[in-house]
Amino acid sequence: MCDLLIKNGTIIDGSGTAAFSTDIAIKDGKILGMEPSLKIECEKELDATGKIVCPGFIDIHSHTDTTILINPRAESKIRQGVTTEIVGNCGMSVAPLSDEFLEEIRDHLTVNTDFGNPGEIGKLWVSFGEYIQYLNQLPLGINLMPLIGYGTLRTAIAGFKSGPLTQKEQQNLENLLEKSLEEGAAGMSTGLEYIRDSLCPTERLIRLSKIIKRHNKVYTSHIRGEAQRLFPAIIEAIHTAEESGCLTEISHLKLGGMFNWGKTEQLFELLESALSRGVRLSWDQYPYVAWGTGLVDYIPDWVKMEGPRKLVHYLNDPISRIKIRREIEKSIKEGNHPYNVAPWENVQISLVGSPENKAMEGKKIAEIAQELDIDPLEFVFDLLVSEKGGVKTVVFCMDETDIKTILKHPQTIIASDGRAGAIYGPLNTGRTHPRYYGTFPRILGKYVRDEKLLSMETAIRKMTSMPAAIMGMHTRGTLAPNMVADITIFDPKTVADVATFEYSRQYSKGIDTVIVSGQIIINQGSHSGKMAGRVL
Repeated sequence: MCDLLIKNGTIIDGSGTAAFSTDIAIKDGKILGMEPSLKIECEKELDATGKIVCPGFIDIHSHTDTTILINPRAESKIRQGVTTEIVGNCGMSVAPLSDEFLEEIRDHLTVNTDFGNPGEIGKLWVSFGEYIQYLNQLPLGINLMPLIGYGTLRTAIAGFKSGPLTQKEQQNLENLLEKSLEEGAAGMSTGLEYIRDSLCPTERLIRLSKIIKRHNKVYTSHIRGEAQRLFPAIIEAIHTAEESGCLTEISHLKLGGMFNWGKTEQLFELLESALSRGVRLSWDQYPYVAWGTGLVDYIPDWVKMEGPRKLVHYLNDPISRIKIRREIEKSIKEGNHPYNVAPWENVQISLVGSPENKAMEGKKIAEIAQELDIDPLEFVFDLLVSEKGGVKTVVFCMDETDIKTILKHPQTIIASDGRAGAIYGPLNTGRTHPRYYGTFPRILGKYVRDEKLLSMETAIRKMTSMPAAIMGMHTRGTLAPNMVADITIFDPKTVADVATFEYSRQYSKGIDTVIVSGQIIINQGSHSGKMAGRVL
């Protein structure tokens, strides 16, 4: 007797091998058997005729850390076929915390992410172990594997300190990293472009990576630069991986700025040379020409170094504002500013907190400045003051040809860099990046079916067994007896992303059924209300 029998589907098992036909029997959350025309008694039978049956997708780069606490169904992800997310990326995790610097940590997370209300952070957990215990008590719509973020780790130790850490602070940081890894963190992430993480020198990254390696876990890195500093940042990531021996995942590999477009050959020369030397290196990508970030990226580091309150103070002070403007203009003239990557006509406001500014969401900065008859930079200053630094943007700065070239590389893993949301409730606000809702179906529809850039088997491998191998998931990522029954079933003729940059909050289509640990969560396109996710 089995709990569920999936019949008549086309199986793509995640390994990269050719599709085949067989039935799948599921019992107690695992795959009991796989045979053609399987004869077995079952409680429920599911006919997958004309559909592809594959492992649930694993999103190796996600930021669903607290949005899942607001809406545990994680519908924008589960409706894409995602059954597992790796959270705590880009140096930003919601644990560990410290009472001494709790407000700084809240500010750090609020300015750099759209986590939702950070007010609960610190009330329900402090240590990484307590955070995992808290998650384990909740109904979860998908599986979570949390990383510890270096930015959060440093802030917990030293607050918004701008200088180098003392020897004692560094030792405390290493001890806290060790403790968090022992308590269940899947590895450590950095966001080296962001102010807290940028203070970490290469030699310290190597030291920390050696600790991670000793625990047989993963280091994921939003590298130090993705535009003007892209190639030195890639070299640093390779050097860190090579010197430490730690498995290193480069987050959302891209070539930002027109000056980088077409340089994929140089990029892969560096990466492939490292792989040939045995460096433990991997990378992921999302398939869009725009990235999402905070508007504070356009402001000099010293202005935001001490947190959003100081940022507002500096921008409100006339003398400081003049200094900031002159510094930005000098940086633009030298070609070293984010404006050189994406000018104001390419920067779209996606999310603000104040009701009086909501009408700006979905508009480009150049467009708004023209409407208000104000200098664009002055508008940016005023908006950051009004929103206390918390302005999210979508930045158009990448080339579709480069995206395709990176996607085709055999080592590239698919990831969203997006949070789980929903088209209802408190998370249904602002113009998010469409990757939150459409990343995985976009690959299957646009790049596999329509453009034939990849085979279906290759694409699914990039979403399943490859990220599973990186993260050490031995019971997920492929379809085989005794593997956990995390399964996605979709129609290859209709699967597609629907979310756009104009209308971002739209669920994808063609994902008919999604199963987590043997439980049907998405049933014929509707959410069943079941919650079978767990912390891995």
